[in-house]
Formats: sequence, structure tokens, C-alpha cells
Amino acid sequence: MVDSKSKTPIIDDRPILVSQKEIEKRRSITASTLASFAVDNIPVNPDTQHIFKDFEEGKIATSKEVKALLHAHYTKIALEDS
Repeated sequence: MVDSKSKTPIIDDRPILVSQKEIEKRRSITASTLASFAVDNIPVNPDTQHIFKDFEEGKIATSKEVKALLHAHYTKIALEDS
């Protein structure tokens, strides 16, 4: 993985928190979702894509954690813009 802002490699040694079967399921769901986005011409936010990738690869255990991380990201942006 590469940091989108500095273009430097990120060494990620975080543990995988879910089973391989769950990771395969998440990869399939993500592929379908991204295909739907592409068909509908919905852009993907590169600043949050790492959160979804971490969830897909099992480094974030639950969708509740994903929602919390996205909320924190967008709240920070909203505060910076105000």
C-alpha cells in the first residue's frame, strides 16, 4: 500500500481480524459495489479508500468501526472548512 499524499510505501503489519472466508466474501462484495459505482459514474474518494481496503482485507473487524472512521474523517473535514 502507498500513502496517497506522500507516495511512500506503508508497511502494514496489523493483524488480520477475520477469517479467510470472511475476507473472500468482503472482496466479492467490494468488487460488486465498485462495479456498480463505475456503471453509475459515482467517484471513489481516494482519501477514504484505505478505510474500505482495510475492512476488505480484514484489518478492520466490523462495519461499525468503518462507520466510526468515516464519521471521524468527514467531521474533521467539516471542522476544517468552517
